Amino acid sequence: MNFIHLLSTQAVQHITIHCLNMPVWAAEASLRPTDAAVIFKGWNGEKIRAGDLLEPLVPLDECWIKDGHWHRTHFIFQTQDLNLLPVVDVYNLPKPEHGARYYLEVGPVCFL
Repeated sequence: MNFIHLLSTQAVQHITIHCLNMPVWAAEASLRPTDAAVIFKGWNGEKIRAGDLLEPLVPLDECWIKDGHWHRTHFIFQTQDLNLLPVVDVYNLPKPEHGARYYLEVGPVCFL
């Protein structure tokens, strides 16, 4: 991993959380993250959370919709701090209540 970090200038990783009746980032259509938003842990141990300088891009957040259908929230991590990626852990995922579910789709890291 150190060799890849030395040869690159930036890195990108996509993570999608598929959810059924369970918000993971925003709780309403405003799409502003809540205090209960998921938190990610980078390769270097640094936490990536809403409101921080390292906050991920969130081009799609439908998980706040509770209509009995599957939705998704898409996170894009793009950084020049190469020791930050890959994401190695996800914290603060809500405990699924009755009728709520989720699963994670973790994409590969692209070092450029």
